[in-house]
Amino acid sequence: MNIEDKIEDLSYITGVVNSMARSDNLDLCYTEHCVQRMQERDITVSDILYVLKTGIVEEYQGRAKPLSHKIYRYLITGQHLTKCRNIGLVVLIEIDRLKLPVIKLQEIVTTMWRD
Repeated sequence: MNIEDKIEDLSYITGVVNSMARSDNLDLCYTEHCVQRMQERDITVSDILYVLKTGIVEEYQGRAKPLSHKIYRYLITGQHLTKCRNIGLVVLIEIDRLKLPVIKLQEIVTTMWRD
């Protein structure tokens, strides 16, 4: 089975994202929209990292862009570090078996409260 067969396997993608977030090599990019929503909702980079490390991929949202057949959108949810609230992140993940790493977290598109 190749990696493309795992694109919609939410438990597999959850494990990969959690592992990537715990890595010292994680390089996060945020859209301007995401930065604005973080400021509006008082969500910090530490909160985002905590969700990536401990959260669950709840939804596969398909290809990110029609022209990019290797970048996919996912919704990840997890607990806020200090508030009793859940955060949702829409992230772009590149999955390409011909590159290293095969799975790479590309960008945080937006963040929202999930409760």
